Amino acid sequence: MRARGVHRENHVKLPVAVATLATLSLPFATHAADDSADPVIVTATRTAQTADATLAAVTVIGREQIEASQARDVAELLRFQAGLDIGRAGGPGQQTSLFVRGTDSNHVVVLVDGVRINPGTIGAPAWQNLDPAMIDRIEIVRGPRSTLYGSDAIGGVVQIFTRRAAANTTDVNAGVSDGTFNSRTGTVGVHHGGSGWRAGVDVSRITSDGYPAVIGGTSDSGYANNSVNAYVGGSVAGVDAELSHWQARGKTDYYDFSLAPVSQDFANGKTALTLKAAPAPVWATTLRLGQANDHIDQNQSSDFAHTDRNTVDWQNDLQIGAHNLLTLGAYDAREHTEAVSFGTGFDVYTSTHALYIQNQWKQGAQSLLAAWRTTHHDTFGTHHTGELAYGYQFTTATRAYASYATAFRAPDSTDRFGYGGNPALKPESSRNAELGVRTQLSATQQAYFQVFQNRIRDLINYVDPDGWLGPLPGMNQNVDEAMIRGAELGYRYLRGPWRVNVEGISQNPENLATHRQLARRAAHSLTLGSSYTQQAFSLGADALATTSRWDSDYASTRLAGYVVISLLAGYRIAPDWQLRGRVENLFNEHYVLAEGYRTMGRAYFLQLEYRRATHPEPRE
Repeated sequence: MRARGVHRENHVKLPVAVATLATLSLPFATHAADDSADPVIVTATRTAQTADATLAAVTVIGREQIEASQARDVAELLRFQAGLDIGRAGGPGQQTSLFVRGTDSNHVVVLVDGVRINPGTIGAPAWQNLDPAMIDRIEIVRGPRSTLYGSDAIGGVVQIFTRRAAANTTDVNAGVSDGTFNSRTGTVGVHHGGSGWRAGVDVSRITSDGYPAVIGGTSDSGYANNSVNAYVGGSVAGVDAELSHWQARGKTDYYDFSLAPVSQDFANGKTALTLKAAPAPVWATTLRLGQANDHIDQNQSSDFAHTDRNTVDWQNDLQIGAHNLLTLGAYDAREHTEAVSFGTGFDVYTSTHALYIQNQWKQGAQSLLAAWRTTHHDTFGTHHTGELAYGYQFTTATRAYASYATAFRAPDSTDRFGYGGNPALKPESSRNAELGVRTQLSATQQAYFQVFQNRIRDLINYVDPDGWLGPLPGMNQNVDEAMIRGAELGYRYLRGPWRVNVEGISQNPENLATHRQLARRAAHSLTLGSSYTQQAFSLGADALATTSRWDSDYASTRLAGYVVISLLAGYRIAPDWQLRGRVENLFNEHYVLAEGYRTMGRAYFLQLEYRRATHPEPRE
């Protein structure tokens, strides 16, 4: 699908990028869920804790930031997080990849309300089909988490929480938007949180004429996405039960390998039944039954790729004394993958079973986390992963931590049975060491610094001994090894109407077999966000600067570095009505995220929102 050719290299030096971004005094920070308090997260340890107390690198993107960003998919939100590189094969709805801390695009676990949505065919989820209108918040944990989440969590975990009603609140919301490329959205939602029950539904539609996905294409690559988020829950006899469902369905136009315009239908979704109870004062238990699907069907051929997965996840949290929180859990997954691509097909059933244990100890200034997981894969056998982390509170304002963790990724069905498939592949494995410190510089300033080293062995790559036209076919093999070393630095300023957030990463994601920088991962990137809000008016911007990177592990094409800036504005025209506008790529920067594919030039979007929350009057 990728056009051949070499892009003219135009390196962006990081000092130039820093100077460019430093001249901005406007943007909108997308890096914390709540300006007034440290956000509570659950993804890092599967238990609720403040982000400041977590012995890991975490980021939270809250509903307020999601709305102000006016992002049309999750990838637009994540690209302004330092250390998260985005690859995209064109415009709206086109294939999108996320690289966390220099790891591969299939080295991150993605959850929606606790249910894994990674497909079993290609590993990486459909980021482009995740509508922000459905989302309450996003939690990002950088670094290995296989001990808690199993295969694929080598680079990190991204968990998406769909919208819910606040307690004792009825919330009605709606919105419409229009913009460049005839890009339109429409959303409506109703949520109710009663004293004993809750329910809600969100419905949205996204359409865009788009633009030719490939350089040289003559017809627009359109996109349509219909999404639904619905839930109902309540408490009976001490058990809280909730049934929830999220899905996205639609159509994407794109170009095939011969540069012919084609299209595909997609369907992504998850359904979950979650039961929570506290049988004893020191024991909390959660049982989640989940089902996830990821379907792609080509319209001009019989090719398709389908994943259907049923999961059972049982978690038990035990408070042992005053200082220990013990977590015990069991996980079971039954996955069916089926695909046909260019005449090669497979129909595979895979079972995975796991037991995990984690203990969190805290006393005084010290905290310790120890975790272990045993995973049995019916093809690869048993795999063990572990984590050990230690934290120390030096002062009321400064906390440091150190951690060491192992992780793995089991080859997916395409690795084993697709084009170049090799059923004898071994799992990829990693060992990660990390040091970090977070400090409250003043009442209005926060900062963090983190360094990490992640060594990944048995990386799977396609090896073709005779080239595309040679007599011997190529095959996927465990031939590569990678070493990723990096440092992350962040600064946040909150005072009155001003919000400023700066994050940067310097890393060396190196393939030790070829001594090349890993493809589509930048060595340096910097993000800047700030906003100014005064009464009914707000003004802001997001900015990203990144250095150059290779387009693939073997190509001689190097994608140029770039600086891209988006302006944002909002005006509350009535208590329940908000008008927002966004200028994407303000300076019409020409940049490439995948060789041969276009990116968005300067574009304009306007959005009108309605939201009203009502609270029942207290009883006499």
